[in-house]
Amino acid sequence: MTVERTTHWRPTDSEVAPDPVPPGEAEDAWAAAARDILKGVAGTYHKLIDRTELAAQVQEASGIHSSKNPHYWLSRVLAQVAAVNVVDGEPPLTALVVHRQTGAVGDDYDEVLRLTGADPITDEVAREKHAAAARMECYRWAGATMPASGGHPALSPRLDQRIVRERKRARDEAAPTVCPTCFMAIPPTGVCDNCG
Repeated sequence: MTVERTTHWRPTDSEVAPDPVPPGEAEDAWAAAARDILKGVAGTYHKLIDRTELAAQVQEASGIHSSKNPHYWLSRVLAQVAAVNVVDGEPPLTALVVHRQTGAVGDDYDEVLRLTGADPITDEVAREKHAAAARMECYRWAGATMPASGGHPALSPRLDQRIVRERKRARDEAAPTVCPTCFMAIPPTGVCDNCG
């Protein structure tokens, strides 16, 4: 007897096998749940959600679970959400989803660019700044309480810290500028302390 492995299912009350769900049906249900979850995230200024947390919440909210790692299906779900956002005239809610390790929206954001007719952005920092501006649209659209100043687009804290560390490391590793007269390192002011 062959037992078919179920990768998508709804839990049942009985102790018998769970109710299998076709992958397409599961992803449609997850996309609807993800859109609702992201609307809630957008309601708080500068709030983000990481992919892992979104995947867990999506499965819980939809009642459909998967044995597959979210890495294999979440990008398709986010693409569906982005498409619905464009059709419904909503801001790109998927800009609120970042990778846990990097704090970046990553390649998934390319679908938002494609759907909105924007040119592809290959520079990571430029793409993340574009996503930060899109997040501001989301917060305003969802009615988040904004600061008196009106708020500002922001990179995720994790990504911002990484960029600051990389800039500092590059500055520290850069060879100092040397005075051609006395051969001493010139300070950041650009004026040699010895020669003036």
